[in-house]
Amino acid sequence: MKDLQFFRKLFSYYFILIFTTTLYTILFCQFEIEIAFNFIENCLFAFLLITLSFFFKKANYRKLYGLFSFVFFSTSILFESVYYLLFQVFFSASSIFVLLDSNFNESLDFINFYIEYKEIFLIISIIIYSFYIFKILNNYNYEISTPLKKKGFIYILTIVLILTYLKVSKNIIYNFPYLFSKSFIEYYQTSSSFDNYSSNSIGSFTNVKSISNNDNPVYVLILGESTVRSHMQLYGYERSTTPFLNQISKELLVFSDVISPHTLTVESINKMLTLTNYESEDNKPSGSILQLANAAGYNTYWLSNQRPIGIFESLVTKIALSASETSFVSTAYGQHNRTLDQTLIPKIRKVLKESNKFPKFIVVHLMGAHFKYENRYPDSMKTAFKSIESDRILTQKQLIQDEYDRAILNTDYVITEIIKSVKKYAKHSAVLYVSDHGEELDDLERLGHNEDFATKSMYDIPFFLWQSEAYKNDSVLFFDPNRKYMTDDLFHSLAEILEINANEVDFTRSIFSKYFQSRPRVILNNQDYDIKF
Repeated sequence: MKDLQFFRKLFSYYFILIFTTTLYTILFCQFEIEIAFNFIENCLFAFLLITLSFFFKKANYRKLYGLFSFVFFSTSILFESVYYLLFQVFFSASSIFVLLDSNFNESLDFINFYIEYKEIFLIISIIIYSFYIFKILNNYNYEISTPLKKKGFIYILTIVLILTYLKVSKNIIYNFPYLFSKSFIEYYQTSSSFDNYSSNSIGSFTNVKSISNNDNPVYVLILGESTVRSHMQLYGYERSTTPFLNQISKELLVFSDVISPHTLTVESINKMLTLTNYESEDNKPSGSILQLANAAGYNTYWLSNQRPIGIFESLVTKIALSASETSFVSTAYGQHNRTLDQTLIPKIRKVLKESNKFPKFIVVHLMGAHFKYENRYPDSMKTAFKSIESDRILTQKQLIQDEYDRAILNTDYVITEIIKSVKKYAKHSAVLYVSDHGEELDDLERLGHNEDFATKSMYDIPFFLWQSEAYKNDSVLFFDPNRKYMTDDLFHSLAEILEINANEVDFTRSIFSKYFQSRPRVILNNQDYDIKF
């Protein structure tokens, strides 16, 4: 009985902390089932920590462990809760990457930008409560009545059952100490493979030459995500999903028949930004457009709203790390990322304001219209494109398309703000927008993007270029809006925009070249897109 009272009393202190922080999280965050799983995991973790105290024979050792374990637990809850309040996602290797990749000033900017009163209140509350409980525990009677040898088997069985449940149910992924340790290991394992990209910033290009005579030109590549052109008003869609771009449509070169080489981000971007294409894939040629720009004397930047480390993200980050500067504003996995793309706009303006005399090449990687679509736009856009059905409930297809169209509307805003900023700060400039791949929205059985059941919409992407007046007057870009093109050759088109020559650059593969040579657009290993669709 004494042992049970000892356990119940200790657990009540842990439970109050767990319950109140969970309630606070639900109050200020969009409720997700993972919050409930995290609550269960925290209760079991507290149960486990207290059970371990029974293995200490002496009361003073048990007291020392009890104080340490509570401080350890409350610290974990503090970091876990505040981090979730900030990003509505749990800790990961990407979190460590972003933290270690930031300097002191960037850390201060981060704190000023993200930390609000609700986080400050929670931090202060947890600290005060922890100090209060620490004082109680310091004066607590840690004597127990039952010797370890009599109930040792029960304690061991309890620990084994808890650990087994956490592992089998996968609830262990919500345990902060486990996540922190696992993330550090994953970070160092992954970052070690980045070394050859981050250390070799200029690649192995030969006879690299910048053919631009202009001072401080600025070129921006905006990489969209999961954006199909059929849902853009700019391409004739009936809904006003691109009102800002439509206002400046006369300033844009809009290409109507561009496709992606794959329906997945990693495969697409690898081919888009490097020399790799379908014809050369077996030879595995090396070199990215960032390395080429570096070799030509550019200052290069990679600004991303996608996490840097993950099964789908790390290969893209390898390319990104060739840039002179990188910045990642999110650590969340795709569908859980709630950081809006407009978060990148102040960072872009900061880069544009820099007074160095080098030309700039800026790659902006958006979340665009990545699922979950409802996480891609602000509350102010929630009423846009709301389907009206007076006699029946909206179909799932209508709900999905409403949310997707709002994501496109937000992308329209972000692209236009970037163009406005470039126009303001750079006289000789150009901005290219292209998506990594499209998205299926009509056939709900194939919703999203998956090459196992590929559809035309998964490949059909928007592709358009804005140019400043000075750039238009000096450049010799050729424009055929109906030119058939696949973005596995984007490297060469970007080289032409950037006005860079090298032995490895082939302008017959550039969509902007008058010497362009069309070729079969091969997808899905050996299928011709134009025949298949």
